[in-house]
Amino acid sequence: QYIYDVERRIDARISFKYAIPLAVPVDEVINQITRRRTAYDIYVDIFPSREFEALPEAVKEWRDLAESLLQDIITGSITLTVPTTEGTGIRAMTSHLKRARKIEVRLTGTDWQYLGYEYIVPDSFIATSTIDISTQYVEGTDYEMMWKEGAMRLVEGTSIEPNSIIYLYFLYQETPEYQRGIRREDRLIQEGDYI
Repeated sequence: QYIYDVERRIDARISFKYAIPLAVPVDEVINQITRRRTAYDIYVDIFPSREFEALPEAVKEWRDLAESLLQDIITGSITLTVPTTEGTGIRAMTSHLKRARKIEVRLTGTDWQYLGYEYIVPDSFIATSTIDISTQYVEGTDYEMMWKEGAMRLVEGTSIEPNSIIYLYFLYQETPEYQRGIRREDRLIQEGDYI
């Protein structure tokens, strides 16, 4: 009930900017706000006799950081990543978008290589030769992706030198199934079997 109440309050405050309810999975920033604000509400509810000034600093920080992130969304300092296709079901903090930054990858050739992430959001994906993202590689010209499986490979005629380090930035959906296991024999399995 606490999580549901917090989600409804968040929706009410950002409804002027985003379609409500938010599509599932929601941006990781929303999950951070929800987790911190829910923890704060539970703590205050369990100890109703305490004044705000008497609360531990860590508990105050939960609320303050949640409010700060929410204000950044409202003012536009933070732009939420909204899934292009709306998911089904209710929002859940066990399946949501996360950000991956400065992931170093060394592609060796045209064989598929796992990145260690699945359900990558295509529109968020950046492959670059430098950490400051000054040079970006192009999908289809330099590399190919299998977004659901999180696999990447070089294409013929790529401008990426084999065995050179490239940096990746992207959003991905973390799922309970992926957390539970690894792919069988570390090979590409189209159906997404897990062990």
